[in-house]
Amino acid sequence: MKRFLAILAALAIVLTGCAGSPSSSVTLPPCFVTEAEITAGETVYGVYLSRYAPNCWQVELTQPAAVKGLLFTINGGDTEVSFDGLKFTFDTSRFPVGSVVSAAIDSLDLLLASSINVIEGEEQCLATGTIGEENYTLTLSKTMIPQKLELTDSKLTINFVTFDVVQIDN
Repeated sequence: MKRFLAILAALAIVLTGCAGSPSSSVTLPPCFVTEAEITAGETVYGVYLSRYAPNCWQVELTQPAAVKGLLFTINGGDTEVSFDGLKFTFDTSRFPVGSVVSAAIDSLDLLLASSINVIEGEEQCLATGTIGEENYTLTLSKTMIPQKLELTDSKLTINFVTFDVVQIDN
């Protein structure tokens, strides 16, 4: 019930003045670089996320201080972790399921692989739905740049501070 009320409140705030607004179907850019804040429970993680292809990421944590500088390079089936001069590689399928990093990139990979139905507002656009088994709310700018992704079931929020599209030459 709390989740329903939270979603309803978010929709009411974002859609104020949007009655009768057109909707459209969009896909997000497949490759990008972003500075973001990921909130999981009471902890806020600062991150630089770079997505070069599906399942190909570079993730650098910038806060909190205890994990600042932790770098994940995910290349399909292999993940390299480096921190303070130490490096090790492991099978990506063994990434801890509860990890904030794996939850964020898995959700973004699923979201980026699908077409999103967006309700266009005066200042922002909004999309809601399910990715995997997770309910989400995505807030976008009028130019369809992601601003905030809320994963309501796992209570994970990604606030995009910057979002730059990257062109990858084959």
